[in-house]
Amino acid sequence: MKGKSGRGLLRLGLLAGMIAASGCAGIFSGSSAQQVAAADSPPPMVENCGIVSIGSPTKYACNGKVYTSFDLLKMRQDWEKSHGG
Repeated sequence: MKGKSGRGLLRLGLLAGMIAASGCAGIFSGSSAQQVAAADSPPPMVENCGIVSIGSPTKYACNGKVYTSFDLLKMRQDWEKSHGG
């Protein structure tokens, strides 16, 4: 039982490290003006995110949130439709 708990903590630590490395610190430093500007900017691309898990579907950490590859694609397509792209 003790081994399972240690592995869970290790996984949690690795996940937290990956998210921190992917730039989630920027979430806490933004002003409301920056948040409004970010709402008009395109969603993150897979290339700009950190991999959280390799599975089906793959999960990525972007801007402090975790998305599947399908979520990122859908957000980008919706943004392009609303911005005439």
